[in-house]
Amino acid sequence: MNTVRQTTHELLRHHDMRVIFGNPGSTELPFLAHLPEDFSYVLALNESTATAMADGYAQATGRPTLVNLHTATGLGNAMGSLVNASGARSPVVALAGQQVRAALPTPALLVNRGPLALAQGAVKHTAEPARAEDTPEILGQAILRAAQAPSGPVCVSVPMDDWDQELDPPSEEARYEAHHRARTSDSVPAPDALSDLARQLAEARAPALIAGPELDTEAGYTAVVALAERLDAPVWLPAFTPRAGFPSAHAAARGPLPSAADEVADTLAGHDLVLALGAPVFTYYQWTGSPPVAPGTRLAQITSDPEEAVRSVTGSSCLGSPVAAAGTLDRLLERRGHRPRNGAMCRPRTSPTPKPALAPEGVLHDSEVFATLAKVLPGDAIVVNEAAQQLPAYWRSAASSRPGSFYFTGAGGLGFGLAGAVGVQLACPERPVVAVIGDGSVQYTLQALWTAAHYRIPLTVLVLDNSEYGILKNWGRTLGTGPVPGLDLPGIDIMGLATAYGVTAERAHSPNELKNLLSETIGAPEPHLIHVPLAS
Repeated sequence: MNTVRQTTHELLRHHDMRVIFGNPGSTELPFLAHLPEDFSYVLALNESTATAMADGYAQATGRPTLVNLHTATGLGNAMGSLVNASGARSPVVALAGQQVRAALPTPALLVNRGPLALAQGAVKHTAEPARAEDTPEILGQAILRAAQAPSGPVCVSVPMDDWDQELDPPSEEARYEAHHRARTSDSVPAPDALSDLARQLAEARAPALIAGPELDTEAGYTAVVALAERLDAPVWLPAFTPRAGFPSAHAAARGPLPSAADEVADTLAGHDLVLALGAPVFTYYQWTGSPPVAPGTRLAQITSDPEEAVRSVTGSSCLGSPVAAAGTLDRLLERRGHRPRNGAMCRPRTSPTPKPALAPEGVLHDSEVFATLAKVLPGDAIVVNEAAQQLPAYWRSAASSRPGSFYFTGAGGLGFGLAGAVGVQLACPERPVVAVIGDGSVQYTLQALWTAAHYRIPLTVLVLDNSEYGILKNWGRTLGTGPVPGLDLPGIDIMGLATAYGVTAERAHSPNELKNLLSETIGAPEPHLIHVPLAS
């Protein structure tokens, strides 16, 4: 007879979930006991870091990924990372431990009093099996829910004494049915709605597109590039997008939209029809109360997320797969004989790229950093960016043509970047990964450096150090708050911390030094950290 643990291992193997992230506690030991040899356990030094690693791995593979958490306290530690995973629609499966069933009504230590309520604000589904024998089925349903559009994290709490319970062996027919039931998560908006939208696009004088993170796949890039070129339309990304739904190297790419309503309206002014594919309408940071679009601009949205459709501040919305819809729209336009009028929007921009500003000796401007990085990055490189203040400078130099080449924190919370980059590199060992992290952000999951060193993960970490929370100082100036405490970060020895965790660290004081260090470390067989003093 199989135990619950053995049956769960079989379930995880079926879903190709044999990489487990975690930081084990006592309530997790029975699940981790006798872990099969074809499974890998990636140890992080706290649950927030482990969950961010799982987030990066899940996004990069496109598959549900398991993170093992320690009852209520570990789940609490992981909550910020689960919120980021939710914002990125990352199919993270959080498996939380729980005290033995007999102890649940008592004051025993490590009882999770609210296993469903605690995680509910951060995940799309929560469950705790009513009986030990229900565990494999409940976990299997959670895995399917994590991957179902709109994808996102789920959480299952399992009492620690469930794992050794024996199960009656299922028949071969029942076993096959449990593991091989056919499911699909893609759906296309109603044919009449797409036909009408194709007509509107064909008649539009100056259409434009917004490409959301769901398009960050081979199929998504193929569909949205074809549609943009057929429409001769510029393509924006959402502000603070967790992934790039359009290749930044394409001539139609215009980078992310601004994050204030008046600036969004100004940016899209002159376009009579804007189609948002899998993109929120809109991601605001500065709330100005301004009209979301200029007079004369109509907006249509196609999204797989009903909540995203409900929250849209303007325009019409259709529910369905943005990838499938983009491909269908392109075919409908082709059947109508629609051809680009003059190709003006898709021509390479001829305005000269501004030269990076020169910083004082010994420090660099962000524009120098990213111009140097762009020269060195291989075409298949991945950038995980959590230097929020420097994002505009990054996008001015970004020129990637492959999907899965950019990752950013999903909900704006710090802590994803460094740990997420470890997960991305584990998921994509054939592609070099560079994590670009601010000196404040890197502190949130600094322990990920130990994991990178311990497992010899070939990651390059580029820390931009201005010794402050610069984005908050800028925001304070926008709000007119006057002086605010707690925004300076003096005296942190980032190189010393990296060395203590076993990661080689070096400092770049000039663009030439940075270029040489990046050339040496990108693709090297072990992790390296490059510390860059940044001009304020």
